[in-house]
Amino acid sequence: MAISPDFKIKVRHFFKDHYRVIVLVIVIALILILFNRYLIGKRYTGTPPTTYRPNQSVLDSQESTVPKKVATEFEDFIADYIGYCNNRNYVAAWNLISEDCKENFFGNSYNLFVQYVQQKFDGNTKRYAIQNYSNVDGKYIYNVKIFDDFLATGLTNQKYTFQEEKLVASYDEDKNVVFSVGNYMGSQKLNYMGSNDYLIVKVSEVIEKYSFAIYKVNFVNRTNNTIVIKDGLSGGWEVGLALKNDVRYALDDTNIVLAPGESKTVVLSFEKFFDSSEAPEGLVFNAVRVMDNYTGNPETAEAEIENAIDKFSMTIAF
Repeated sequence: MAISPDFKIKVRHFFKDHYRVIVLVIVIALILILFNRYLIGKRYTGTPPTTYRPNQSVLDSQESTVPKKVATEFEDFIADYIGYCNNRNYVAAWNLISEDCKENFFGNSYNLFVQYVQQKFDGNTKRYAIQNYSNVDGKYIYNVKIFDDFLATGLTNQKYTFQEEKLVASYDEDKNVVFSVGNYMGSQKLNYMGSNDYLIVKVSEVIEKYSFAIYKVNFVNRTNNTIVIKDGLSGGWEVGLALKNDVRYALDDTNIVLAPGESKTVVLSFEKFFDSSEAPEGLVFNAVRVMDNYTGNPETAEAEIENAIDKFSMTIAF
C-alpha cells in the first residue's frame, strides 16, 4: 500500500515541530538502558551485611563478648560434636565433653550419654545455629539450636522444628577450654552446716543446670525420736531456697523422715537460673517436727503435729 504525499508531509511536520522532545526522550532511554546494564555488571556477589554476632551475649545488659580463644575453640567443638553425633560416633563425642560434665551430669555413664544423644539425633542429619547467651562466673553460655538438615531431607509435608539447649565453654584448672552439654553449668563443693539439739544439717555440694540448682544435703538425727523434715503434711511449704527477695520451694516429691539416730543424704532441687542476678542465701527447712509418735497418715497428721515434742524452722546460711 502506497503512502500518500499528505501523510508524508504530516509526519515531516510532526518531527520538525517536536524534534527537541523526541531527541530528549531517545537520550533518556539510552541513559536508562546503559545505567541498567552497569548495575547488572556491578551486581553484589558477597555476603549481605548482618547483625548476627554469635560470640556476643544477647542477655547481658552490657555488651559481653566471648574471648577469641574460647570462641574459636567452641566453634570447633560444636562442629566436631554435631558431626560425631550425626555419624553415631558416640565415643568421639563423649571424649569432647569435660570430666565434670561426664561425672555430675551423666554419672560417668557412657550408656546414659548415648541415650541422651540418641534422643536428640533421631536418624536425620542435623544442622545447628549458635548464639552466645550470657557470660557469668567464667562460664560462657551458648544457646544452641539443633534442627534437621532440610537440604538433605527436603521440606515436603514437614514442619520446621528444632531442639534447643545451653552448652557451656569454660576453663579447667589447667587453663584448658572445656565444654559441657545438656544445659549443665557445673558443680561446686560446699561446706555449710547448721545444728541444734535435735539435728545436724550439712550442705556439701551444688550441681547446677541452667534453670535449676541441685543441692546435696546430709541430715543427722541426734535424738531418739522421729524427725520429719518434709512429708507434705505440715499444712505449708517445708523446704525452700532463700534468695534476696524470694523463696523457691523444693521441686522434689521425696519425703525426708529420719528415724532415731539416722543419718540420711538427699538431693534437693530448686528452680533458679544460673545467670540470675539473685544469689542464693541459704536453705530453709520451714517445718521441722520432732515426733514421739509419727505414722505418716494424712488422717492423723494434724493431731500428731499438735502433740509433737518440738516444731521449728532451721536455716543453713550460705
